Formats: sequence, structure tokens, C-alpha cells
Amino acid sequence: MKYFLFVAGLSSALFGARIKDIAMLKGARNNQLFGYGLVVGLPGTGDKANELTENSMGLILKGLGIDVKSQKLDTKNVAVVVVSATLPPFAKVGQQLDVSLASIGSAASLDHGTLMMTPLKGPDGRIYAMAQGKAIVLKKENKSGGAGGGAAANLVSATVPNGAMLEKEIGWDVSQEKQLKYVINHPDFTTAVRIAKKINDELGGKYAVANDASTVEVMYPYTLESNPIELIAQIESLEVEADRKAKVIINARTGTVILGDQVRISPVAIAHGNLKLEIKNDGTEQVRNVSSANNTAGGQKQPPAATSAASEGGEGAAAKKVMLVNAGPSISEVVSALNDTGASADDLISILQALKSSGALLADLEMQ
Repeated sequence: MKYFLFVAGLSSALFGARIKDIAMLKGARNNQLFGYGLVVGLPGTGDKANELTENSMGLILKGLGIDVKSQKLDTKNVAVVVVSATLPPFAKVGQQLDVSLASIGSAASLDHGTLMMTPLKGPDGRIYAMAQGKAIVLKKENKSGGAGGGAAANLVSATVPNGAMLEKEIGWDVSQEKQLKYVINHPDFTTAVRIAKKINDELGGKYAVANDASTVEVMYPYTLESNPIELIAQIESLEVEADRKAKVIINARTGTVILGDQVRISPVAIAHGNLKLEIKNDGTEQVRNVSSANNTAGGQKQPPAATSAASEGGEGAAAKKVMLVNAGPSISEVVSALNDTGASADDLISILQALKSSGALLADLEMQ
């Protein structure tokens, strides 16, 4: 299997990210709402002989003035579901929210069903929205994946687009705050200091300070003390180069390898099967292929930063490959050279894991 190499962030020194994209204004955050409801109108795909569903139906009917007494209710067209929604910051009464449904009973499908009116509560137990509407089943990629892999229906999860109406707001008056606090999405001391410096340069004074790796506090300048919204708009559009830890991400299933531009390697030599990887500081960088089957022939173009040599052991010599690569900022050259020699995805993954185990890979290694 061939693998795919992505080197991320090669131009990070030239382009920054807006503060609004890498940090969140404390207080302006999403809130989660949840509830318990019934989906009705199912074509026989609902909960079968479910006591919870029967009791829920009985309570709802009783609230509508219908006393079912001890009559047994047929639940094949009804399903009990957990209802959830995300309340964005500064949302106002009357605003509509998307709703997610998930079956908690034995229903086979929520398709063609309708969610009955369901109150949605916040963590404080108060009702913030009411939800109802037509359930639309979700789709997810099947195991085959890829183009032409098709899709299998996840019939016990569904959404109701714009299915909830906001009835109560979560108030936050930024004008009452004495200062602004920005929380960095991926905490990093270097990024925090850069954000504070950028804000101070923009405002022309010592107004921002990095408290820790995740928080930057901003005092109101005298000229904008009565207009914090203008200050927020001015700050969030500033561009800052966000720093991050060096990381290598490997997806063994798809054969995808992602390298950050901060990844470094120390001098090391690794033998793996018929491959030998040697990284030096002497400026030598080459791939020596001792197998005649892999030598350049017919004018075929040589791999970048690599050279081939004739077999040292003759035609009958065992196939061996020796790679010499500079240490430092050229780990992408190691991967590219391996790919050019026809090494498999498993070879690459094993070598990167060995580099990490030996301490030569100066980055976090994340397997997916």
C-alpha cells in the first residue's frame, strides 16, 4: 500500500491566524441543552414492548386530558429519544436551533417520525428552548469508505433542522466587565505572549498581559472604555502566528502521514527488514540501493535527493537498501526518500515508531 505524506505549516512564518480563530473571548461560549422526548408516527419501527415508552406515552396523554387508565399501549410506532441542542453565545429569544435525536429504546429506525414538543434544559435545570419537528435520519460512511463505497443509514440517530425555538436567553453583558479575557484554544506559552504583544502594539500601550499558557487579559484603553464591542472587533481581526508542539500523525488504516514543520530528528541508524536508515550530521544524504531490481534503468528519473549504486554483492546478493539522510529539519526528506524507494506504509510507520522509541524523533507521535 502506498502512503500519503502531508507536511503541514511550511509557510507558517509568512501567514498568521486571526485571534478570533485561535482564541475564545471568555463568557462568549456555547452552552449545551438536553431533553427527553418521544418520536411518533413511525411505520412500525418504534420501541417494541418497552415499559419506559408506554409510561412516557401515558404521561403525555394524561397531560392532554386523556386518561388511558390501565390500558396497554402499543409502542411500535413510538420511540423514546434523548434530544440535544447547542445554544450559541448571544442567542436571542425566538432564534431557531438545530436539534439532534438519539434513540434510547429498542427502535429500529427513527425515519419518517416526528418529534413531539420537548422542553430542552440547561445544566442548571431551567428550560431554555422547546423542540419539535420532522426527524431526518443521519448518514454515515460504511466500512468500505472511499469513492463508490456507498453509505449505510444510521437509522437510530436523527436531526431536526431549526427544530428548537429559544425561549430564554443566557445573558452576558460585556459592558459590565472590567477587562476582557481571551482563552487560547490550544494552550501554548509562546502563542499567549505573541497575542499579548500583538494587542499592545495595536493599542499602543501596555494593555494586554499573558497570565498563563491559555489566558490573555486585556484592559480597556481609555478611549474605548465605553465601547467594548469596538475594542473586541479590533482585537479579533489581528493576525498572530500560533505556535504548536512538533507532532507526527499516522493513520495506519489509510496510510496517511502528517508532519508539522517543527519536526526534527537526531543522528541515528535504524535497520528494518531489508531497509537501513542512517541519519548523519556530516551533510551526506543519499539512498544506496544494492538490489539490481531497484536500480535506475531506461533513463528513469532518480528519486529526489537520492542516488543508486550497483550491487556490491553481485546478482545473487540479498536485497538491501541503505539510506543516509541529514539530521535536523529534513524529516520530510526521510519520508519522501522512503516513498521513492518503494517502501511500504508499514515500513514508514515502523521506522517512525522506532525513531520515537530511540528518542531520535523530536516530536510527539500520534497513531490514529
